[in-house]
Amino acid sequence: MKKQARLLTAAITLGALTALSGCGGSGGESEESANWRSATSVEDGGGMDALVEAAQAEGSLNVMGLFPDWANYGGLLDAFSDKYDIEINNDTSTGASQDLINAVKNRQGQETSLDYLDTGESFAVDADEEGLLAEYHPATADDLPDNMKSKDGTWYNHLGGTMAIGCDTEAVKKCPTSFEELLGSEYKGKVAMRGNPTTGEAGFMAVFAASLANGGSLDDIEPGIDYFKQLSDKGNLVPTEAEAGTIETGETPIVVNWDYLLLQWADDLSDSGIDLSVDVPSDGTVASYYAASLNEDAPHPAVARLWQEFVFSDEGQNLLLDGYVLPGRLDAMVKADTVDEDSLSKLLDDSVDQEAPQPTQEQRDAQAEVLADKWAEAVG
Repeated sequence: MKKQARLLTAAITLGALTALSGCGGSGGESEESANWRSATSVEDGGGMDALVEAAQAEGSLNVMGLFPDWANYGGLLDAFSDKYDIEINNDTSTGASQDLINAVKNRQGQETSLDYLDTGESFAVDADEEGLLAEYHPATADDLPDNMKSKDGTWYNHLGGTMAIGCDTEAVKKCPTSFEELLGSEYKGKVAMRGNPTTGEAGFMAVFAASLANGGSLDDIEPGIDYFKQLSDKGNLVPTEAEAGTIETGETPIVVNWDYLLLQWADDLSDSGIDLSVDVPSDGTVASYYAASLNEDAPHPAVARLWQEFVFSDEGQNLLLDGYVLPGRLDAMVKADTVDEDSLSKLLDDSVDQEAPQPTQEQRDAQAEVLADKWAEAVG
């Protein structure tokens, strides 16, 4: 179902966010921090009060790519900082999953290393296999279905969404609502993606969605690669990585991206008088969830675990829901009547009502190899 952007005023508030530039926490790792590094649950570490005390002694949370206007991460980080008096060091120079994994590898033993990772699921699986992630079981982890968490407790699906098409209704005479329509000559130089599909989840899932729209399957992503080659050869696909700002400047009036990012951009762009329509493609789409995980070598192990507890609490999940995402615990929260109904009502009907297909980890792994082999040659 098509949903036009509401003319709401939205500002990106940095709040407690600071650039990741120097040292980590003010307290550093103590004996108590070492205790929490080995703890696999709140109970295992001595209880919530002990976790909060140890986290406040460490004093800082190091994260990367949690853009304030992305899934309401600005509100989530501010709420956590205010609630626990924890400083947030948020490096927003990049949000690509592979960049987060590289940061963990390159900053081993450093105070500037990351405490928490927000990545595509396949990246979390790879990081787990390399021994980069800590085992930790949030108190609410049992609410998540088995297919939304690792068997060893190293990552959990905290938020997800559906591939959609965003369109500036003033810059485009007739907004496309399907992948097939995007091939039209009237869209030459107007279509963009969120990023490179070989290094980020959004692009990866966009190719999966295009594959389903063009006779492919979750076991065959090649029709999606062929589709984007055709889109590029026609001159419709532009190489610019889409952001709200590139829509505002007219560089990317049509964007294939997550529904929740597009809906947030629609709110933000309304300030500039831009009406961004958001549609789930009628000929094919996919859904996917991102994975929340903790660095085994986190410089602030207690803060990292407190943050993970907050992300999966009712408060944290509702804050994410307010950023137009599907929280991992949504079904359990609806059943328990703890979901924010106002936030839930803002989502696209097609994203909530239809069960878009989700690739399994085996399908992701197999098709990621195909993508890595053929994307650069096909699209450049």
